[in-house]
Amino acid sequence: MASVPARAAQSTAPAITSKIARCAPTRASRVLARASSSSSSTSSTSSSKEPLGVGFSAAGFVFPQLVGSWEVLVELGVMREDTPVAGASAGSLVAALHACGKTPADGKRILSEVLADTRVNGVVGRVGGVLEKALRANLPTDAHVTCSRGNLFVSVSSPRVVQGERGIEFGLDGELVSSFETYDDLIGALLASCHIPLYCGWPARRYRDKWCVDGGWHNLTPKPLTAEKSIRVCPFPLLDAWRKAQPGDGTETGDVFAQQASFWAGWGDDDAAGLLISPDAAGGQPRPEWDYTKGDTIKYAFLPGSDEILEQMVAIGREDAERWAKTVGYAKNFVEIAVN
Repeated sequence: MASVPARAAQSTAPAITSKIARCAPTRASRVLARASSSSSSTSSTSSSKEPLGVGFSAAGFVFPQLVGSWEVLVELGVMREDTPVAGASAGSLVAALHACGKTPADGKRILSEVLADTRVNGVVGRVGGVLEKALRANLPTDAHVTCSRGNLFVSVSSPRVVQGERGIEFGLDGELVSSFETYDDLIGALLASCHIPLYCGWPARRYRDKWCVDGGWHNLTPKPLTAEKSIRVCPFPLLDAWRKAQPGDGTETGDVFAQQASFWAGWGDDDAAGLLISPDAAGGQPRPEWDYTKGDTIKYAFLPGSDEILEQMVAIGREDAERWAKTVGYAKNFVEIAVN
């Protein structure tokens, strides 16, 4: 189906909302319907937050799946021009492109050029430079202004070494950057969020007087702080691992993979609430035509695949979002009816 332009999708959102309210009996549907229908009446005194935001996860070279989900969310009117977005690592690039008014087709083209370059010329020590070139060639010169309106949140991680009870301990501090002083400041935030040691150059990247590494290490799929509720989009099947993790936030045990640790806090809770798009969310099952194990995903996250693999990933991202949409009560024909 042809993509609905972002502006057209924005204008059809009320029609979609009214149909959801009548047709979707699930708890998740009601949550999303309330969020959408309250957009015009959100009180600035109680909260100036948008009803619904979207967060994109770290993904590496599996970014095409994020783009596929992005396409569907725009087509359905779930993501509009004013929808606040957040991202970590490759997800920060997708989020920034949306915040700057780029379409999913733009995003696929820009990020595919990065993939093509690294596939031919290598990845180690090069990814940061290739990304910077692509960003400067495609983000408008006023992007830092456009992205400083509470509409973009970029996850940045800063390593720290402290003297703990068990001796020298390594940890990560994280923050969401949402205000950018200059164009270079925005570019720096995105590159810091994407900084995988050695792949992107030195072990860490200097940003705002801190050494930074991949933003997904501290917060895999951040949520925009200006949204009441946020959908998280991730290409990795992590629900089973999250459910087996110990409860708590890991502060006492030092376990950064505890269920409420910053890395993936509340992952399964978001799935239950209809706020998670991933290969195993919304009742997702393994695909026999694509051996989509976690190991394969990680392999392609670090090694750029072929153009054929890229297209498969886009298709999988679309399937994940379409399955989510069906589960919570959205349907593509709502948009088609509203437009026609």
